[in-house]
Amino acid sequence: MRAVVLSDIHANYEALKALDGPIQGAQLRICLGDFIGYYCQVNEVLDFVRARDFLCVRGNHDHFLTAGYPENASDAVRFGIDYADRVIASDHRKWLAQLPLQWAGFLDGQAQYSTLLCHGSPWNPLEDYLYADSPMLPELARFTYDLIAFGQTHRPLLLTQSSRSRLNPGSVGQSRHRPSVACAAVIDDSCDPKITLIEVPYDSAVVSRLAVKAGAGEWIHKHL
Repeated sequence: MRAVVLSDIHANYEALKALDGPIQGAQLRICLGDFIGYYCQVNEVLDFVRARDFLCVRGNHDHFLTAGYPENASDAVRFGIDYADRVIASDHRKWLAQLPLQWAGFLDGQAQYSTLLCHGSPWNPLEDYLYADSPMLPELARFTYDLIAFGQTHRPLLLTQSSRSRLNPGSVGQSRHRPSVACAAVIDDSCDPKITLIEVPYDSAVVSRLAVKAGAGEWIHKHL
């Protein structure tokens, strides 16, 4: 089985399209949440993901759409959620609202390679951030899953010890370690399994133009 793992698309269809090759070449497609927020290709992203039968969990920005964002939310967060609220198709809104906060099971469906999927962390799927220097990161060793995959930080991370892997595929739509690359991870269980982090460049100018036209502030250029 070959699987592709995405996270934090953030309504950036240009970045998502750049990953079409790895996505089409996978038997299993996974997204760890934050389909919307920040940028403006809301329905395009959701059409793409839903047409390809992704296994998905909910991110904090997806949650903000139905529950509202915090009072101290940044202008960038407010813009993305307010924009999504205006344009999102009603069936896409319902689909986001029913996504689980976590998923646990076997990726191959054969009781091998146990996996936990979440957006932030297993303890707090919507709010936690597991950076490379997070004191919580070593605590993941308490879980017996072969793979724990999470997003949220917009920075790729892969830790492997013995047969256990801890994975953040990075962000598709707003990478923060390097601009204008769409990040993902590919899992090939024919060899142990092997996990490979990938980065594909894309044209971010299209994304920023759409957002500026919709009223985004200067923050739009920070991570593109």
